[in-house]
Amino acid sequence: MNKSILVRLKEWIEKVLPMTLNGLVLFSIVIYLLFVVGRSIWINYESRKDIAIQKIEIKQLERDVENLKFQIAYYQTNSFKEKEARAKLGYKAPGENVISLSVDSKEDRIADKAFAETKLKTSNQILWWRYFFGG
Repeated sequence: MNKSILVRLKEWIEKVLPMTLNGLVLFSIVIYLLFVVGRSIWINYESRKDIAIQKIEIKQLERDVENLKFQIAYYQTNSFKEKEARAKLGYKAPGENVISLSVDSKEDRIADKAFAETKLKTSNQILWWRYFFGG
């Protein structure tokens, strides 16, 4: 009964586990190293996935920037300024005649729909044949 605590612990572990204390320590170290390596592989995988997603986002943002540059260049042209002046300010160029058309009445819209619904009795190929070769 004079055995030290460490010797008794060693004997108890050897009874419970079919390996020595040195084998248990070595086994624990190997398990810990496998855990660390697995964790770093997972972190590496996740970071590569994030990098791929961010590269796609960068390409999209570069396309957006390019589109905005084209829009800025267009907004600085005289044709855009003239178009906006016509639409918002009623601008008229010198020598230009402006024509104002009235909105179609209800009867005109009904007549247009009836005309659009009429169907051709001859096929499109025959109409082209007649167009090019007469007949």
